[in-house]
Amino acid sequence: MVTGNVSDRTLEFLLKFGDKGRIILQAALDCSYENNKPELGDFSYKDVVDKLSQLGYSYDPKMILRALEKDYGILETTYKSSNQHWWKFIDKEQVETVLNENKEGDPKIELIKIKFYSLEPQKIERKLDLMSKKSIISEIDKKTFRLMVFDELSKLTEIYDEASQYEETLPIAERIKRILTLASIIARKIYGKGYSKGFLEKEGKERESNNVNSIRLSLSEDNISNES
Repeated sequence: MVTGNVSDRTLEFLLKFGDKGRIILQAALDCSYENNKPELGDFSYKDVVDKLSQLGYSYDPKMILRALEKDYGILETTYKSSNQHWWKFIDKEQVETVLNENKEGDPKIELIKIKFYSLEPQKIERKLDLMSKKSIISEIDKKTFRLMVFDELSKLTEIYDEASQYEETLPIAERIKRILTLASIIARKIYGKGYSKGFLEKEGKERESNNVNSIRLSLSEDNISNES
């Protein structure tokens, strides 16, 4: 399961596969612009192999092209036979933008991206999404959620403050907000109506009861003093 938009997923891919991934992805992008068989797709496996060879690389791109399709949802198979395999980009423009922006970036911005993607946000988002859709939150779910809150989510809020300062990392800040929104949904399911007031639902009822008793006590004391 893939999450986020194509830009997010492209950044995650580059973080994991580094220079080799970037070279193969750029070669595929170049092939798509040189393609003379658009009815089959944007590029073929053979096109990328030939392009890499022209550039002086002897990489076999098969596994990385598969990851781009199956793991990151950046590519989609359009035609496959016994001797041909063609793909198309899900969103070529977003891929090209990410490749261009990440050639020589500000070290501070790069560090924010590295911090964010090192936490594997797609996995966090997937876990929270599944939990938020449950009608009953189990004790195991609650324990898992607590660990996430004090570990990954706490770190994400720190990254949010940094990401909000730069235009280039605003999409990261927005994605963190989406993740925290999912976490809020789960917190409300666990802690009830009192979540938004800062105390548990049961505790809230106890406080209301204490307030009523204190009012009664106050009234009774006034009556005693008046009688005396």
